[in-house]
Amino acid sequence: MIKNITIFDLDGTCIDSSHRQLTKADGTLDIANWLENATSEKVFKDSLLPLASEISKRKIAGDYTIISTARNMTDADFEFLRINNMVPNLIISRKVGDNRPDDELKFKRLSSLFNLKQFRNANKIMFDDANSVRATLRGLLDAVINPAKINERLI
Repeated sequence: MIKNITIFDLDGTCIDSSHRQLTKADGTLDIANWLENATSEKVFKDSLLPLASEISKRKIAGDYTIISTARNMTDADFEFLRINNMVPNLIISRKVGDNRPDDELKFKRLSSLFNLKQFRNANKIMFDDANSVRATLRGLLDAVINPAKINERLI
């Protein structure tokens, strides 16, 4: 039985990809622009934030680790994670054509997973930089943490 589940967002939490992000007037991510900038060359210009190293540390410690990202994962994204030793037990990401808001996407995918018997009683902690995601998932998880101060402390 799984005792602890640790969930990590990528952008703004474990990875600094701000060089290829554009936000709309309402503060949401411009998905079309993001997809245009998801080239291998640009992905490999992303840099790691300190919390990135916790993915492998928590996995080694016995946690079931999940990356939950609103990214449309490309081969370059998977390669970037592998090269940087950020290989969790599971990656949950946006499917092509799914334009739901990030919080709705993550809530739906994680709540479906946590209905499975092996995950139901586990402690669930998530690190995500988005206020909307933290607010939406607060009732589903034991803790949803803003990674900003943790990244500052881990430097």
